[in-house]
Amino acid sequence: MVFKCQEDSFLKEFTSKVVKCEETKEPIVEYGKITNFEGYQITLENTILFPAGGGQPHDLGWLNGTEVLQVLRKGDEALHFTKEPLQIGTEVSQKINWDRRFDHMQQHSGQHLLSAILEKEYNLPTTSWWLGAEESYVELESVKVSSEIIQAAENRCNTLIRDAIPVNVKICKANDPALDKAHTRGLPEDCMDTIRIICIGNIDENMCCGTHVTNLSQLQVIKLLGAEPGKKGKTNLRFLVGNRVTKTFQTMLDRERAMTGLLKNEASKHEELVQKLQRNLKVTNKNLQNVLLELAQLEVEKVKNTQPKPQFVFMFKKEATPDFNRAICKGLDGEGIFIFLASEEPDKPKEGQIIIQGPEEHCSALGNQITELLKGKGAFKNGKFQGKAGDLGGINKCKKLIEEYFNKSE
Repeated sequence: MVFKCQEDSFLKEFTSKVVKCEETKEPIVEYGKITNFEGYQITLENTILFPAGGGQPHDLGWLNGTEVLQVLRKGDEALHFTKEPLQIGTEVSQKINWDRRFDHMQQHSGQHLLSAILEKEYNLPTTSWWLGAEESYVELESVKVSSEIIQAAENRCNTLIRDAIPVNVKICKANDPALDKAHTRGLPEDCMDTIRIICIGNIDENMCCGTHVTNLSQLQVIKLLGAEPGKKGKTNLRFLVGNRVTKTFQTMLDRERAMTGLLKNEASKHEELVQKLQRNLKVTNKNLQNVLLELAQLEVEKVKNTQPKPQFVFMFKKEATPDFNRAICKGLDGEGIFIFLASEEPDKPKEGQIIIQGPEEHCSALGNQITELLKGKGAFKNGKFQGKAGDLGGINKCKKLIEEYFNKSE
């Protein structure tokens, strides 16, 4: 069956009769994300809401104001998923989420154009494709695609878009000889009786069940974002079409304006200024490390010079680095002192690093209790525990625990 959405991809409203309404627990799949669902699947005599297929996600919309959350194909039927039932025999007014549909049409038709150019002009056939929520990609039968080919293919596609090449649909039966000239890229098996061929001028003929624009000018523009290694020696070429390009450009422009405000410099100087800031930060961090190591040495000397020698050292410095803590441990190694050190993670103040070191009898008595209080993860190795604290909220309880333990032992 050819659905109404496939006859006219620009139809936004349509009226049809309910022929089935059944309860279902079929999950909702949205750009690859699966969500549990309990509700109803409704079958209509015909529909303008596209059921997922051919790499294109399902449409969203409304039936008499009832929200349609998913549309799936089952044979020659389209199943509309809703939270509320609709009575069989009822005439329902269908309304489509047009922004989502037109976005999918732009990406899908853009993919047909891009795949045709890559295959015909650069011998790079498309083996599959993905239409995501923010960007899409074509999977190419190649280990690597050069930046020169990517730029040339983008220019060629945009030239054809500016030329306003028409996009037409041919309907064929399974034994039609016209099918011999058409490509197929993932056509669903239940679409093999009545077959649609999407024709882009004399550039491409491709069997497809999806919805498409009627003219390449409706794509506006295509932007190739770059190539990445794919599965089994293939390459994924990421792209945006139409409104996604302008939306992404606006996001980048807003980000640039924010950066200009933070850096207090013109946009053309951002790279130069950031590089300067990075160099300064590197020098500052090196100086800070030197200061902390000197501070660690002073802390070690302070402990060693304390009379009588302390039985334990408890040190919680939020800003301490791993190098600082290691310097403390190294400096007091072999002194017979129980050492507990803790510091915060810079971006996660409730989490941090902990080190426990000292005589085995004290580590055995206190180690498990401390790690339990701080939700620590790690293990004792060579008489030292070094790991992560999941919750530093118990740090004061740890201090009290250690103090009471050594007060009892005196």
